[in-house]
Amino acid sequence: MKLYIVFLLFITSHLYANDLSQANKMTKTPEYNKIKKVYEKCVIQKGIEFVKVSSPSEAIKYAPIACKRQLLAIKQFFLSSAFKNEIINALVQSVKEGAEIDLVNAVYKERLKYF
Repeated sequence: MKLYIVFLLFITSHLYANDLSQANKMTKTPEYNKIKKVYEKCVIQKGIEFVKVSSPSEAIKYAPIACKRQLLAIKQFFLSSAFKNEIINALVQSVKEGAEIDLVNAVYKERLKYF
């Protein structure tokens, strides 16, 4: 029984590692980089626009929502592959979190211009 569990864990980890290596290959493509840049640019642009008329916290909260279409384009890019939904969601979440980090920096830099 223990051998069966170890074998099952080995197979599962091997499949997961294979998915990650395939994801790494897909994230190096020019098409993916273009879609990702469009999303990041949209989030930062919307954040700068929002911070001019609202607080930084509201700009940070609502700018990613305004660019939901671009984020869905990234998800669509990965859905055309053979990845599991968990992998796709993790990849999309990673892109979203990276853009939000850049957004915070851009919003506060823009806000400091007014002081």
